[in-house]
Amino acid sequence: MENDVSDQDNKQGLQAIRFRRPYSAEDFQITASELLVRKEAYPLRKMKQVALKQLGYKDHAIRAFCLALVLSAATWAFVPVFGIFVFLGCLPLALMTAKKYELRAEFRSSDDSGDQWVPLVRCRTEEEYEQLKLLHAALVIKLSN
Repeated sequence: MENDVSDQDNKQGLQAIRFRRPYSAEDFQITASELLVRKEAYPLRKMKQVALKQLGYKDHAIRAFCLALVLSAATWAFVPVFGIFVFLGCLPLALMTAKKYELRAEFRSSDDSGDQWVPLVRCRTEEEYEQLKLLHAALVIKLSN
């Protein structure tokens, strides 16, 4: 009993350090016309399909490299001396903020740019992943109708 309480306290403290609130079932709502994720709304009529993906090392490395490259390029443009330091500093920062799971949706394009995959929710924990599995199953059923 005491271990359960201390484990919950540790998890809450860890979430506070990460500056994020974990997703729960109350954060997701599917209405007749849209998917609501906390305060964001995604129209169901524009969604073609949804996918639940477990992100791997390659996904994290590509994201970290791209983020570091973009931020350091902006620094190199204005203060070239600090460009390499920003690049090297952004790599571990991007890896620290990496998420393990991602729910994404393919949206129909309204112009000639083509259909786009958009991440809807990213999370780290197994509890959140279980919520994403339920949401994914409900969305697949809703989109197939």
